[in-house]
Amino acid sequence: MSGAVSIHTPEVRLAKLIRTPGGKPVADAMRDAHKGLEGIQADCLGELSVVLDKSEALVARAQGAFNAEVASELYGLVSKTVGVATACNLKPIDTMLVSLADLLDYLMSGKTWDVNAVAVHLRAFRLLLKTEAARDGAGTQAILEGLRRVSQRFAKPTTETRPADADGDAAEGLE
Repeated sequence: MSGAVSIHTPEVRLAKLIRTPGGKPVADAMRDAHKGLEGIQADCLGELSVVLDKSEALVARAQGAFNAEVASELYGLVSKTVGVATACNLKPIDTMLVSLADLLDYLMSGKTWDVNAVAVHLRAFRLLLKTEAARDGAGTQAILEGLRRVSQRFAKPTTETRPADADGDAAEGLE
């Protein structure tokens, strides 16, 4: 069983292609990519609108009280949608969806429901869809920061030994 050993190293064609000069300049490729995203943005907005309508219908089914099935369905719907908006150059909507998913996770963990906290996220969703969230300005950032603060209020359950104003000024801005 002894014999000559030969080692064969296959040629990596991709590496050769990368080193070969020519092709589309990066600036042109980026411009074409942005045009492609603009082409699917209308479809993306339509899909996000369907998700919003389904979310509102699920929340209505909860009838203002904790319903584990509804909360789980809503969480599944929202979490599956995260990433879609960013792919369509609508990152603020994704940020809002992550905040809503966090909120739902906190509510399900505590087996509680807060109609206002969920509703404010869905109203922000509708607002961001109507403005297409394309302009990531100060107003949009303020909305997203407010949503993050709302969802974070449910991150840590308050205990009876902790006074309600223990957070100091941080809680005042939410009221």
